[in-house]
Amino acid sequence: MFELQFILIGVIQGITEFLPISSSGHLVLFGQLSNWEDQGLFTDIAVHFGTLFAVIFYLRKDIFYLTANVFQFKFIQDQIIFKIILSTLPAILIGYFIYDYVSIYFRNIQLIAISSMLFAVILYFADKIQIQNKSWKKITYLEALLVGLFQVLAFIPGASRAGITITGARFLGYDRLNAARFSMILSIPIILASMTLSLLNVFSENYVDVNLSQSFTAAIVAFITALLSIIFLMKFIKTFNFNIFIIYRFLLGILLLLFAQ
Repeated sequence: MFELQFILIGVIQGITEFLPISSSGHLVLFGQLSNWEDQGLFTDIAVHFGTLFAVIFYLRKDIFYLTANVFQFKFIQDQIIFKIILSTLPAILIGYFIYDYVSIYFRNIQLIAISSMLFAVILYFADKIQIQNKSWKKITYLEALLVGLFQVLAFIPGASRAGITITGARFLGYDRLNAARFSMILSIPIILASMTLSLLNVFSENYVDVNLSQSFTAAIVAFITALLSIIFLMKFIKTFNFNIFIIYRFLLGILLLLFAQ
């Protein structure tokens, strides 16, 4: 039965990492519905590893474009690498100082429930903005900075990093596909930074309970489910808006508030 916990953690993390529905809200709900012990920091790193490889695999053409951009010195011309760095810096810098504080003091059910619903409303209005013919590869420095500032709000549990970056890009007039793709591009350095902080915490502890087979299972499940959720999202938003995710977040918030009673 304990093995099932790791499989479910991989499923939850994989599905929710890139959909605008708040991974933290689902993990808290999962914890409330079960009495299983904490899976441990090493497993947290493992599932993030799985989701990281999923997004890199899906965006392999974009990753190749960015890599070639650097080695062929084209980044001086279109400067997209600098814009991605600029968009990432606010979350990296602020996260370095507040990551542990938020993890300790802000992860309560009521806050996650309220922020899940609040940021769903913000996404709703952002998704009403008129779509412009703009590619994420042509994002301006100001726009990159604004999306980066939106990403800082993801430290509020329940906000959803994917949801808030997509919201920022939609407010700027980017269509749903470009908004989602830029959100996934930004997820790569953020996941790497989160894994680095977690690894530092692992090395600072005197004893870390590591079960390689269970953590590896969770990572594989997270990779598969994350890849499937990305494929689903990108196909879904070609035809539909974000309303289904907005409604879902409201239902999640209400369910969390019921558990908080």
